[in-house]
Amino acid sequence: MLDFLDHKNSIGKKIIGEDRIDPGTFSFMETGWWIFHAAAIAGIYVLGSKVSRHMDRLH
Repeated sequence: MLDFLDHKNSIGKKIIGEDRIDPGTFSFMETGWWIFHAAAIAGIYVLGSKVSRHMDRLH
């Protein structure tokens, strides 16, 4: 009987869109989210700088 109620609750959550798993620290606007994006932006900046220096040496 409890299995049936759990399945029914699961279907109800899917219908109203509450069946998502909470990613925890990496939830939107949480600390992990900010750290990840800061590292990604810094990485893209460093990569762009290296490509720019390489292109300057070629010309």
